[in-house]
Amino acid sequence: MVSQGVVQGYPDGKYRPNESVTRGQFATFIARALQLPEGSGHFSDVSPSSKLADGIYKANAAGIVQGYSNGAFGVNNKITREEMAVMIDRALDYLEIEKKQAPLSSFTDVDGLYSASKIAISNNVYYGIIRGIPNTDGKTFRFDPKAYATRAHAAAFLYRLLEVWAEQTPEMAYQVASIQNGQLTPLPKRYATFAQAEAAVTNWSSQVVVQGTKIVKMASGNVIAQPSPGKSTTTIYNANFSATLTYVAPNTEMKYLGADEEKVKVQIANTIGYVKQSEVMLVPTALLQGRSYYKAEKGELYHYIYNTTSNTYSSYLYGKAPSFMQDGQKYYSWDGEAFSNATGKLVGTAYQYYNVLPIRTKTNYTAEELNKFVAASRPDSPLKTLGEAFKKAEETYNVNALYLLAHAIHESYWGTSEIAKEKKNLFGIQAVDSDPLNSAVKFNTFEDCINYMAQTIVSNRYANPKDWRYNGAVLGDKTIGFNVRYASDPYWGQKIAGLMYRADKFLGWKDWGKYTVMGTTVDGVNVRLQPAAVPPVFYEYRLANTPVVKIGETAKQPDGYVWYQILPDLPTEGKAYIRGDLLKPLPIAK
Repeated sequence: MVSQGVVQGYPDGKYRPNESVTRGQFATFIARALQLPEGSGHFSDVSPSSKLADGIYKANAAGIVQGYSNGAFGVNNKITREEMAVMIDRALDYLEIEKKQAPLSSFTDVDGLYSASKIAISNNVYYGIIRGIPNTDGKTFRFDPKAYATRAHAAAFLYRLLEVWAEQTPEMAYQVASIQNGQLTPLPKRYATFAQAEAAVTNWSSQVVVQGTKIVKMASGNVIAQPSPGKSTTTIYNANFSATLTYVAPNTEMKYLGADEEKVKVQIANTIGYVKQSEVMLVPTALLQGRSYYKAEKGELYHYIYNTTSNTYSSYLYGKAPSFMQDGQKYYSWDGEAFSNATGKLVGTAYQYYNVLPIRTKTNYTAEELNKFVAASRPDSPLKTLGEAFKKAEETYNVNALYLLAHAIHESYWGTSEIAKEKKNLFGIQAVDSDPLNSAVKFNTFEDCINYMAQTIVSNRYANPKDWRYNGAVLGDKTIGFNVRYASDPYWGQKIAGLMYRADKFLGWKDWGKYTVMGTTVDGVNVRLQPAAVPPVFYEYRLANTPVVKIGETAKQPDGYVWYQILPDLPTEGKAYIRGDLLKPLPIAK
């Protein structure tokens, strides 16, 4: 009980097992043991500042302890063995454990007790929580109901209570399981709490904590998104679950960083957050059947995505392979930028140009060239006649036409999806997973859909620093860019970037490297309307490494800095600037 934080010793290193326990202390012990939820209330003798107040009110809210008729709790009153038995009996109710009574005929000192007390003691005796004290005749027992309970009694009774809870609710109980030869084998002993099982692990390299058949804590491995029934995505929250950071589709792999009984700490891209235990599956490193990886093939980078449920891979072309990669070798990355080998050693960092290219740029390709790419790639695609519509949207709404085309290709299967055919909807706008065809918005023409996407969805929302959805005007991932909030697929942005790369490759590399893409060096980089740190702030890049297009630079200004002129994400009649030390070149894969 000490190792699990239920009871504590004294600063001098002693436990003092024979010392009496107060009612306030035992209420706190039982609140810790059962990990009771928050409670509130008022007892005249329990100060809100008391270290015991939290446990007393938790136990009171759970119906396990009660106060006196005068409004006091008796926080400093020594607790009797009878009172302790009654509280533990109420805990059985709280835990929804079926009550069963054992005969008390062998107990010599319980006849004069109230009926409720005798029933409580009988229930405790049945489950072995209370065992009595042997009399000198060797045949009978006494309970000593009016004797004060000791710290030894408190620890023993609560430990046995937790053992009963674990045995009576096996589907909720925790166990330690060993991993050998790719097999998971639960050890026989059950634990009522996560903390108990966690404390029982002797070797984290070969053991995990399980609840039923579900792994709930491990040393290392992957976390696989498995949304709860009725949900189509797994949500990633901040530490106290008060804010949503992003969300992911089923079977998404995330890096495991730790866990408790309620939540799992994960990493997706460069976002670190928390998911509910009920919405994920933990797979220890030793039990991984496969994992997603990147591979260089003839100078190009392919991404192979592993599906845990089907044990299969799918792949797409992402862009150019970084120069530090060797053809045919597998590389691993959580963000598609920093790559490690099979041993986990970092081998290099490189960004894909189209995944970090701000969409406020313009493509060099004409409407006819865009049509040519589509016709050559998918002759039956209706997109092969829409080049002019994409270029007009680029000019009118300041959204890159090549990006718009690639986005439409990705979302509508080259314009051949049912939503595209029946509703002229090339982007799956407002289509929900449960009923995509009926929920999707209907447009009169493809051109109307392209304009709506460029203006309303992209320019006014995801690429607009004034909108809550904004995380940088790039495709990005689950940390920076549209992909943070636009799509549950963590590789949605990378797949569209790959299509832009394919088009540019087919059409002669007119767009590749046209713009100088840099990244912010710190969080909270301000954009100014003049090369000086004077009001107003035009807008802010919230996170470090947010991509920005540099289009020029000033001489050293009176403040001692060179300022970079940038291509802004908000329209302005003048120029926009960022102080030079707040931007750095991004290493683009070449």
